Amino acid sequence: MSETRVLDVDEQGRLLIAVSDADHTRLVEVDAEDGRRELAGVPGFASARYLPGERKAVVQHGAPAQLSLLRVGGKLTHLVGADDHDTELLGVLPGRVVYRTNRKHRLLYSVVIRNVLVGEEQAVYDRGGAVVAAAVSPNSRYIAIRLPRKLVLVDTMPVTEDDHVRLISPEPATRGRADLSWLPDSSRLVATEYDADSARVVRFDVTSASWHPAIVSLDPSARSWTAPDGRRTAVATGSELAFYQADNGRHLRAADLDGAITDFRWSPDSLTLAVNTTAGIAVVAADTAAVRQVTVH
Repeated sequence: MSETRVLDVDEQGRLLIAVSDADHTRLVEVDAEDGRRELAGVPGFASARYLPGERKAVVQHGAPAQLSLLRVGGKLTHLVGADDHDTELLGVLPGRVVYRTNRKHRLLYSVVIRNVLVGEEQAVYDRGGAVVAAAVSPNSRYIAIRLPRKLVLVDTMPVTEDDHVRLISPEPATRGRADLSWLPDSSRLVATEYDADSARVVRFDVTSASWHPAIVSLDPSARSWTAPDGRRTAVATGSELAFYQADNGRHLRAADLDGAITDFRWSPDSLTLAVNTTAGIAVVAADTAAVRQVTVH
């Protein structure tokens, strides 16, 4: 039996979907009118994201992991990676890919931003450690990097070298802060903060280097992501997807889905969310909480 999961949503509301059967995965695109398009078969598939503003996707696949570029309607072409180290996708920016690699040492990772068009690269973090997650600010100046025991801020235009990598906070081995994203003005980092019996959405102000609560008293299983425009935050708990006003934490509306929510992603225009559940794929409208089920054959 095949398994489907939505990977990303683009500026036109098209969904990038992986359909996996045994050890083979094919990528499928579904548009806003439920039109379907087969893109490519990808052995050893791991993840993929649309390249913002382009009809291309960045695909992670293989072992060791490597990255390839898939042009919609075209073929999969090698982008970066080699047979002696892992190259793993962390994020995408217009014309650029953010990845982690252990090409210097098997257990020590660097974070690199690569210009897809010309191939130029910048190693923005090269101090080792098992990089768990990274989020690049919209203006590309700051990168928040979660390591197993700490959260650090990388400044790509520091006043002094000492400002290049700063400790945001020590983190516990489990739980702590996750789901990292940035507000559109690049001045504040947003995260879901977990403790033993609750969760909350918090913001880190870069200028004051301080955390502030945004949405409190959430279930300890909750996950949250703030929309790209910074206006609303979506919180998933079980099968419920709730929307909150991001600046004051006011509850706006909620949608009940057929299955437990496993992952979700905002559209670039902040109007919809593509959601994976244990029952399948759904698209939820942020303004109304209306739910549209998506079926892929």
